[in-house]
Amino acid sequence: MSISFKGFNEQVATFATATELEAGTLVKMSASATVEPCKGGELFIGAVVSSHGNYAAVQTSGYVSLPYSGSAPNLGITTLSAADSETVTSDANGRTVTVIELDETNKTAGILL
Repeated sequence: MSISFKGFNEQVATFATATELEAGTLVKMSASATVEPCKGGELFIGAVVSSHGNYAAVQTSGYVSLPYSGSAPNLGITTLSAADSETVTSDANGRTVTVIELDETNKTAGILL
């Protein structure tokens, strides 16, 4: 047996987008039922799992591994925001998440959204 968090409470919803987005892109709401990539300091609703044309499947809940910038986030309940459209960063005004894994070599955090 090994440790695995994949599939835990995972929820994915399909949103409209202005352009096709890459998997892993952190997104925010931009209009009704529509998302766009985050910029630094913005709150993300989730990460793109897949995209086709002007539609993106966005994971809004469950386990996701995301790259981080700056100092490693704290393990446990903490707050993160987008550092850009691909990485998260610790932010007192960010989204509350639970960090359950850290890989400081590769600068990734395993997060429960």
